[in-house]
Amino acid sequence: MSNSDAQDNPGTIRGELGPLLFITIIFLVNFIARVILSPLMPTVEKDLALSHTYAGSLFLFIYLGYVAGLLGAGIASYYLTHRMNIVLSAAVVGLALLEIASSRSLWGIRLGLFFIGIGSGIYLPSGIASITSLIKMQHWGKALAVHELAPNLGFLVID
Repeated sequence: MSNSDAQDNPGTIRGELGPLLFITIIFLVNFIARVILSPLMPTVEKDLALSHTYAGSLFLFIYLGYVAGLLGAGIASYYLTHRMNIVLSAAVVGLALLEIASSRSLWGIRLGLFFIGIGSGIYLPSGIASITSLIKMQHWGKALAVHELAPNLGFLVID
């Protein structure tokens, strides 16, 4: 069966598998950037000589950014398309990771983590909307199941 046959046949999802996997990989990277700090926290506390309170504040900044990103996702998608929101999310997370890697202060790390949260928050509504617009309605369950493999795979990758 050729690719064009797969797109024309309503009984298969093969024609949309490429874009679906691409969006899922973006979600995987996005998710890993948000949760990688948890298993590394004992090492981060030791290397940066942080107390549990200061280490906990790093999580606070991630999730403050995540809430801001989720709340701002609707506004961003109003001015941009959902696909552009996904690109924006990937760019924000990537730049935030570079900021954290080059940071020389705890506040620089916190700022980077805040922007990781923002990028992650912007992604989720646009990712789901993009999948449901790309995939035929009868395949939404399969497509969303593939998309939601990213968090589970992310936990396997970081542990």
